[in-house]
Amino acid sequence: MGRESDIAIEHAIALSDVGKNTGRRLYPTHDEIAQLAFGLYESRGREEGHELEDWLRAEQELVRHYA
Repeated sequence: MGRESDIAIEHAIALSDVGKNTGRRLYPTHDEIAQLAFGLYESRGREEGHELEDWLRAEQELVRHYA
């Protein structure tokens, strides 16, 4: 993944409520992961075939953000 996807992740996290008002929740929701994965897909120019990679990257980044 390149710098463009890093920027997409930083932007998506900054615009979301990720980590805010989560109570004791330590893990992102399905919707949060889906939104970030879609942002990665868009940052790649909507190139098909990377769905799992996008999902796992989004999940990893959000888990790190929650930590």
